Amino acid sequence: MFEREITLNQFLVTGLQRIAADLPDDRVLERAPGNGHPPIWVLGHLAICAELGLQILGSSLTHPQWLRTFGPGSSDDPAALGDFSKNELLESIVSGYPAFCDAARQGNDEQLSQPRGVALLDGTGISTQAELVSHLLTSHFAFHLSQLSSWRRAQGHAPLF
Repeated sequence: MFEREITLNQFLVTGLQRIAADLPDDRVLERAPGNGHPPIWVLGHLAICAELGLQILGSSLTHPQWLRTFGPGSSDDPAALGDFSKNELLESIVSGYPAFCDAARQGNDEQLSQPRGVALLDGTGISTQAELVSHLLTSHFAFHLSQLSSWRRAQGHAPLF
């Protein structure tokens, strides 16, 4: 189950590690050009979304306190983000998504066919928990990865590929 999504997520996590290597620790609170999210918020958001994906599949949140700061609909105000480190959040992503992928492989068809229960996605084609898992592993991750890539490129780094 979710084998294509898992393959794509592994590719995205590897890309994230390459991009994050060029994000200086002392600049992760800076907004991207055009008022984009600061890198620390993007990392925190991806980290908590791995945990939310695991929660969909029956696990508990490891960092429930991160929901307010990084969860869907949270503010990306750099003043609220200074207590977090790039390495802490990156490690959470690098360990969280493989755990999410493992749980997705074991997903229960009956449970995954249930409505997604996320009001933020009302009006989209994402209607079941299975579709939400697919989105979190692929398009959601890729969307936020592109924000980090854009921030990295705006700092003068060459394309990675």
